[in-house]
Amino acid sequence: MRRKKMVLLMTLFLSLSLLIGCKAKQVQSVNPSLKEERPALNSGILSQFEQELTNIVETVSPSVVTIFATQEVTGIEAPFPFPFQIPPQERRSLGSGVIIDYKKGKFYILTNSHVVQNARAIRVRFDRHTEKRARIVGTDPKTDVAVIEVDDKDIQNPESRVAKLGDSDKLKVGQLAIAIGNPYGLERTVTVGVISALRRAIGITQYESFIQTDAAINPGNSGGPLVNIKGEVIGINTAILAEGQGLGFAIPINLAKWVADQLIAKGKVTRGWLGIVIQDITPEMTESLGLKEGVIIAQIMPGSPADKGGLKVGDVVVEVDGQKVSEVRELQFKIMRTEPGKEIDLKVIREGKEVGLRIKVGEMPEDRQIGEVEEGQADLGLALRELTPEEERRLGVKGVLVVRVAPNSLAMQSGIVPGDVILQVGNKPVSNVREFQQSIDALRQAGRESALLLIRRRGNNLFLVLRLK
Repeated sequence: MRRKKMVLLMTLFLSLSLLIGCKAKQVQSVNPSLKEERPALNSGILSQFEQELTNIVETVSPSVVTIFATQEVTGIEAPFPFPFQIPPQERRSLGSGVIIDYKKGKFYILTNSHVVQNARAIRVRFDRHTEKRARIVGTDPKTDVAVIEVDDKDIQNPESRVAKLGDSDKLKVGQLAIAIGNPYGLERTVTVGVISALRRAIGITQYESFIQTDAAINPGNSGGPLVNIKGEVIGINTAILAEGQGLGFAIPINLAKWVADQLIAKGKVTRGWLGIVIQDITPEMTESLGLKEGVIIAQIMPGSPADKGGLKVGDVVVEVDGQKVSEVRELQFKIMRTEPGKEIDLKVIREGKEVGLRIKVGEMPEDRQIGEVEEGQADLGLALRELTPEEERRLGVKGVLVVRVAPNSLAMQSGIVPGDVILQVGNKPVSNVREFQQSIDALRQAGRESALLLIRRRGNNLFLVLRLK
């Protein structure tokens, strides 16, 4: 009997064990083990990118130098009466530069004009152990480009320090950009980003077509190179916007090299000149002109190449030497970089018809430029009067003077100001108020909703659009 009980207990135990085993397998199938192996990281592409980036920096870094400039500052006033003259004070600035050429035992270093201009003494640091005096070859504040030179004494393999230059005309938004420089004196600091935009103008130099990048640029980076993934210099770091982070700007290397070559060859920059004031076509001008793009000529300097070549106020330039022109900066740079004395072919639209002109480009005087004027638009709400004979002689024009602009009128909101002189309505000159009114009435009768006005303001001409409805 006892034996039967033992057999029964053993049977129950085995059955229970089998049941628990089955349940455990079910639970395991629903909840897999948490001890699975982690996926292997495939870092091949990242490692390759990292290695390439390191190679670029190692290749370019020997071309990057630190620039220390000492400038003499005069005219400092004491905060209280002082019986003696305050002696000139020294101001030290820090920047970067990149070696772009080596010949006849001298390095030629490209940097910013604002780093070295008016410097009494300049020193260049190649590395922690090598620092040498430098001399200014030339500066060009209009583009913020400068070149300095240093002798090659005690510097090994000088040719290997010359940077390779790229082609900034082929840049595209989104491409990688590497900034190398010496921000805050921290030598050969490297930051990486992308090209955020091209052909930017931010109002710090006369000729602007900046590369915008989000690669960090800080004080001391000025003059250092912006480099592409091939290790080629594509720009010269120049400016940051103090109001925002991640907004750095570099001079395109093609423009910087064009300036540098002239500074090295002759110590100054020679630019082409036509003697015109120009502006972009605004959407408001589209109806009056029948054009959506181009550059309209608002003023021509008497006796200038443009005047001699047959250009007229109101002409819209659409092509230069067979290349399309759609905005002011394109025309500015094309003319500026044309060698004086060379003839160029212009295609303009004049009173709706295409006209071809060949003009010999002149050399830009020091105080002249291809001007871009402000744009504006106007509406009725004007009080006008005719110019007196004395005013006509003084201004050298005939037209009607804006005496008052009605408060809260479209004219006031759009920028028309007392003192403006209206010279033309459309293509018709106006010398008195009656002619102005007749021109406006004729346009209204023709069903036009706007009129293109040529206005003289502070010695310059500009086009404005007057809405008629």
